[in-house]
Amino acid sequence: MIRLLFICSILSFTSISLAEEQYYENKITHKLLRGLSNSSLAMMEIPKNIIKVSNDTNVIYGLSGGFFLGALNTFGRTLVGVVDIISFPVATKPVVYPVHPWQNYLKSNTQYDNLFETDY
Repeated sequence: MIRLLFICSILSFTSISLAEEQYYENKITHKLLRGLSNSSLAMMEIPKNIIKVSNDTNVIYGLSGGFFLGALNTFGRTLVGVVDIISFPVATKPVVYPVHPWQNYLKSNTQYDNLFETDY
């Protein structure tokens, strides 16, 4: 399990350095790597939301509400990652923002956009 997480995180960092010209092959590769990182590292949402909600309100609400919000976002990010892995031959725009779990870690809330919005 640890090896899988390590490999997925390394692969997802390589997806950041894809060429500026977005060819079809780059788009579907980026989508596959995005799906791998989202499905394997989605559990980062729980501590993120506990810290963020605690900073915005108080510690007691942060521990309870932040945990449940993080669990909900973990489920959502995992589901989006699995859908990205299954449907990677179809180039689509990212569904979840921030795209990777570690981006804008404590600065932005996790948001979901349109599913299957093509990227052509």
